Amino acid sequence: MQRLGQYIAWAWGTTWPLYALSVFMVNVVGSLAVASFLRFLVPLGGATELTTVNTMTATLYTVYFIVALVTGISATLFFFAPVLRWQRNPDPVDPVMIRRLVLRIPALQAILGAVLWGIGVVIFTVVASQVSGRWALSVAVTAILGGAMVVLMTFMVAERLVRPVAAKALNRTGAPQGRISPLSLQITSVWILTSAVPVIGVVLMVAAQATNFFTGDAREILPGVLALSLTALFTGFSGTRLITMTVVDPIRELQYAMNRVRRGDSHAQVRIYDATEIGVLQAGFNEMMQGLREREQVRTLFGRYVGTEVARRAIEEKPELGGANRFVGVLFVDVIGSTGFAVSSSPQHVVKALNSFFDKVVEVVHRNKGIINKFEGDAALAVFGAPIPLDDMAGHTLAAARELNQELADHELPAGIGAAVGEVVAGHIGASDRFEYTVIGDAVNAAARLTELAKDTPGRVLTNASTLRKANEAEQARWTLMKSVELRGRKEMTQLARPIRSTLAERG
Repeated sequence: MQRLGQYIAWAWGTTWPLYALSVFMVNVVGSLAVASFLRFLVPLGGATELTTVNTMTATLYTVYFIVALVTGISATLFFFAPVLRWQRNPDPVDPVMIRRLVLRIPALQAILGAVLWGIGVVIFTVVASQVSGRWALSVAVTAILGGAMVVLMTFMVAERLVRPVAAKALNRTGAPQGRISPLSLQITSVWILTSAVPVIGVVLMVAAQATNFFTGDAREILPGVLALSLTALFTGFSGTRLITMTVVDPIRELQYAMNRVRRGDSHAQVRIYDATEIGVLQAGFNEMMQGLREREQVRTLFGRYVGTEVARRAIEEKPELGGANRFVGVLFVDVIGSTGFAVSSSPQHVVKALNSFFDKVVEVVHRNKGIINKFEGDAALAVFGAPIPLDDMAGHTLAAARELNQELADHELPAGIGAAVGEVVAGHIGASDRFEYTVIGDAVNAAARLTELAKDTPGRVLTNASTLRKANEAEQARWTLMKSVELRGRKEMTQLARPIRSTLAERG
């Protein structure tokens, strides 16, 4: 009993009590409306048989109501018990099975209501036939038309109230699959059963009077016609309102989610709670957002390997093997004494020191609008002016060299820094299925040679005179020319330059 009490207490905190009450009220109101219409608005003798307490009809009506209520509750619990178990403990239950069952809940509830209404129509038509054939026909037609409207309203109410459960089920298992339930069919059904059926009732009453089915004065059908007209207004509005909310609510959620995306929220999602075209649209939005997140993750990860700008170009444009002549600035940074440091230190410490070293390199290069082209063990190659053109690339290259030297002044890994500008071939080099963006040319070789000399030069930063002349005047003032040397692999002399002391540079 304690376990049953806990289960009831849990179920009371869900949306199912409201669901059950709403479905129950729809059917009760519908049955009372049909009974009232037959008793007071159908101008035939024998209508009094319906409400006379001492007749078999009234007794049968009460018994049927109780049996239908118990049967409806029992059948509902039997059909939907797996959903209740899943809500309380989702792990051991097959999510695909639950998704299919949840999507069928409105239809199953409507079918259950239709079966119970059908049984009632048969019973009361048979009982009415004991009075007269005309009365039996009136009972059958009225109950069928009224029952059809009640069944539809049951479906609409169930579909509306089951949405939170459907959203949870579909969001756990993904987009609705299989046959799509056309929304146009639902809209057409709503119109037929909430607006057309009462109008059909009016037509039938007029036709019955015209054919002497009702033998009294023609004015006797006026109350029934008026009641059916008011019913058409009420049920038409209610059905239209429910179906409109079925369409508008998810569109509003989608609009809200799109506004979140516009504000930069890449984790925006919408609930999926049916298998109509709306559900497919909701699922498509969620899949689109998942694709955008995956693309952004790939772009971020790709950018960490090849540089943000190279990654952006590769995603936006189809990369092809080959290159083009570009005038760029090249910065080469190489750790001094890395071999000895690696031998005397633990691998973990070596990796930590290199990561800290390259953090500073990347920060300074990006700050000066360059990209890290590659890491080569304990060295790094930075490029300024490719793939994105850059004004005053020489100034940015030399500024990055100076600032990097200052950033690394207190680092445990000293480094030589060489900077040069010149013409290179920039593009994708490699095989058709594996290539990288890189630069090849004289400026790269010059920067590498200058780096070798810088390791043994005070200040450990060098450039050449031709690079310095291409920089802006403010940057030139922060450097001083030195002697000319013959770089390895070159026959002509190269005049060197290095940064002057920071105090003098600031004065310039």
